[in-house]
Amino acid sequence: MEVLWGSALLVAVIVLLCEGLRFLLPRKLHGLHLELAFEVVSTIQLCCCTWELVLLGVRGGLDPLLSLGLTYLMTVIHCLSLRAACNPCGSLQHWLRKEASGVDTTLRLVAQFAGAALSRLVMPFFWKLRLSHLHEDWKTEDFRSPLSIGPLSGAGVEMLSALCLLILLRNLGKVEEQLRPHVVAMLITGLVYAGGHLTGAVFNPALAFSVLLSCEGNTFLEYAFVYWLGPIIGLILSILLLDGCIPKLSSDEKIASKKKFK
Repeated sequence: MEVLWGSALLVAVIVLLCEGLRFLLPRKLHGLHLELAFEVVSTIQLCCCTWELVLLGVRGGLDPLLSLGLTYLMTVIHCLSLRAACNPCGSLQHWLRKEASGVDTTLRLVAQFAGAALSRLVMPFFWKLRLSHLHEDWKTEDFRSPLSIGPLSGAGVEMLSALCLLILLRNLGKVEEQLRPHVVAMLITGLVYAGGHLTGAVFNPALAFSVLLSCEGNTFLEYAFVYWLGPIIGLILSILLLDGCIPKLSSDEKIASKKKFK
């Protein structure tokens, strides 16, 4: 329990610091600049909290059910606090559906990966607070790859996970507002339960960039194939399933006919 309290305190520090930044940023920034700043700060929060969960799993020896419970709790916290996509798949989805320009999408992707990179730099400073004995002598490079299957199968797991999540998010408006964080948390927890022992169930290229890029056990090509290409294929499939075509690659007449058919 002492280990859990130390990690809980560190997560609270991270979330409160990021929430403080999100409170202050609107006083200085507006419009797209504010949204990009939110992407950076919120991605830092997501990645840093995930790093702490990784540490608990690797060195804390947590019971699997407790780990899933913490995954659920952290997802609810992120849903309630984050004000950005924090996932390149979400930004690419808006571009592929003609809901955002290429420049806007590119800037958001840069902001998300910048937040992921910054999380790798700031997390060692949080661990230096020594709020738990698990934080002693732990470095981001100490984590080994969770990929326990071949790259092709791993990409399939990440693809299916991203597909399920994106389909849910597209239909989340049909769920009562107060239940939405819990619905998302239930799905993500289920995906982690189903695929966590196979790939880590990341299904977020920016999060994978933070947590998995330099870990032992993967070549860069395997990492990119599983944790970048897999979710992007899932994104494309979700658009095809829900829209019938990819608007960015289709003519306006074809899109109109699809909508009329629906």
